[in-house]
Amino acid sequence: EEGEGPFDKYSDSEEIIEQCSSISRQQIVELVASLRSQHVGDRENTELALLLARLYQALFPLVPNLVLAVRGKQKEKDSCSLAEVSALVKTEAEDMFNIWISSKLSQFSTSLFSLTPTAGSFLTSLPAWDKVTISETGDSGQEINSIISIPPSPSLPLITSLLSLASTIHRSHPSSFPQSLLSPTSINIFQMTLSHYASLSSQALTQNFALQLLFDLHFTQTLLVSRDTKGQFSTTLSTLLSCLETNIDPFDLSVFSPHLHSRVKKAAARCVSGLGCLVPADRVAIISSYKISTTQDSHNILCVEPQPCPRFQLLPLSTASLAKVSAKAALSPAHLQLPTVDAKKTAAGSKSPVHQTAASFFGSMPWFGTNS
Repeated sequence: EEGEGPFDKYSDSEEIIEQCSSISRQQIVELVASLRSQHVGDRENTELALLLARLYQALFPLVPNLVLAVRGKQKEKDSCSLAEVSALVKTEAEDMFNIWISSKLSQFSTSLFSLTPTAGSFLTSLPAWDKVTISETGDSGQEINSIISIPPSPSLPLITSLLSLASTIHRSHPSSFPQSLLSPTSINIFQMTLSHYASLSSQALTQNFALQLLFDLHFTQTLLVSRDTKGQFSTTLSTLLSCLETNIDPFDLSVFSPHLHSRVKKAAARCVSGLGCLVPADRVAIISSYKISTTQDSHNILCVEPQPCPRFQLLPLSTASLAKVSAKAALSPAHLQLPTVDAKKTAAGSKSPVHQTAASFFGSMPWFGTNS
C-alpha cells in the first residue's frame, strides 16, 4: 500500500480557501471604492460611468472563477459572502447608470428651455398647423363655413429634446438597464416639462402659443404618465392646464378642444416607436391601439403605414387546371341535363330512329356515366 507521505498536504486547505475568499472580497470592495473616488466626480466624461456600470454588470457572469473564489467552500445558495459582494456590485452598477442618465436628463432640460414665448422663438418653436373647416349656423339660419388652425404635433424644442434623449438611450442598449431605472426616468422627464411649462404659464402668452403649450402637455401626459403615477401629477397638471386655458377665448377653446385631442392621439401613435424606451409599458399597448387616418396631412410628418395585407393570400390556379376541372364537371352526370320521358311514351317510341341513334351514341362511349 502507498503511504500517506511525511505530512498531510490537505490539512490546511480549508484555511487557504477561506483566506482566498476573504482576500477576494476585500479586493472587490477596494476596487469599487477606488473607481468611484477616481472617476465618479468627472462630470465631463459621463460615458465612463456607463462603462463602469457595464463592467459591474458583467463582472460575475464573465468571471465564474471569481464567483468560486468569493464563495469559498460554501454552497451558492447559502453563501453570505457572495450575496454581500453581489449586492455591492449591483448597487454600484445602478448608481453608475443613474449618474449617466442624470447627465442626459440635464441635457434634455437645457434643450427644453429654448422654448420661450418670445417673438423670435415662434418660427423655431411652433410647427406648421393644420387647417380645419368647420360649419356653423348663423343667426339667420344659414350655414357658415370657417377655417381654424390646430397644432398637429408637439413644439419643436419638446419633440427634438425627447427624440434626442431617446436616441441616446437607444444607442446604449436600454434593455440591459435595471428595471428600476427607466420608469423614474419617464417621471423625471414629465416633472421637468411641468416645471418649465409652469414658468411659461406665469408670463403673458398669445392664444396660439398657449394652445401649443396645451397640446404639448396633453402629448407628454399621454406618452409618459402611467396608471401608477397618474395620481402623482393630477393636481399639478390640472392647475397648469387651467392656467394656460385662461389665455384662450372660451368659445375658441370649446371649438378647438375636440380637434386638439384627436391630434394628440395621432401624434402620440406616431412617436411611440421612436420614444419607446421612455414610454411606460402599460401606455405602449394603449397608444398603439389608437386608430389614425392613413391620408397624408398637409404638414411635413410621415403618415403611418395603412392596414397591412393578410399574411397568407389565396394562391392562383393555373389555366390548364381550371380547364380540366371545368371539363370534368361538365361531363359528370350531375351536370348533364337529359330530357325526362314518360315510361309509357318511351316504351311506345323505343323503336323510333331518334331513340336508336341516341342509344348507340351513348353506348359507344364507355367513360360516360363513370366517376373518373
